[in-house]
Amino acid sequence: MHTIKHLTFKLFVVSMIFLLPVMLLAHENDNSDIVKKEMTVDKNLPLYEAINSSYLANIKPILEKKCFDCHSDSTKFPWYYKIPGFKQMIDYDIRKAKKHIDMSKDFPFISHNTPLKDLNSLREIIIENDMPPLRYIIAHWDARLTKSERETIIKWSEESISKLREIRYQ
Repeated sequence: MHTIKHLTFKLFVVSMIFLLPVMLLAHENDNSDIVKKEMTVDKNLPLYEAINSSYLANIKPILEKKCFDCHSDSTKFPWYYKIPGFKQMIDYDIRKAKKHIDMSKDFPFISHNTPLKDLNSLREIIIENDMPPLRYIIAHWDARLTKSERETIIKWSEESISKLREIRYQ
């Protein structure tokens, strides 16, 4: 067991040495035109309360473990955060992630889109398995969503999308 941990650590160190330049260069496109804002929706509407209630009970616990390090105000920084280069990369990734969607205040999320678009984006990202990024997975093997977690999030997002579409046509 000790040998496996030692080999895993060596693999991590070697991969970081070779991947750090690539990861740092990958940040050239800042997307600073993305504006984060809190949507002006009435969170007290029964529909949003129902979606948020389901989110709090079933989805938030998953996202807290897998997504909140970058997409919320409750980041748990890794041990290597204080290493120059890594700190800047992590800070950049968190800023960029929170500009897209910030889950700190539950549903509806803080983002540059509507709640309906956020749900559609979340659904697509989960279906396509686009999050977390590979460079995050390299150091955080347990950050990947399980099949069950993916199915739970997809089901919740689809049900919530249906509910939000219903109010459009009433």
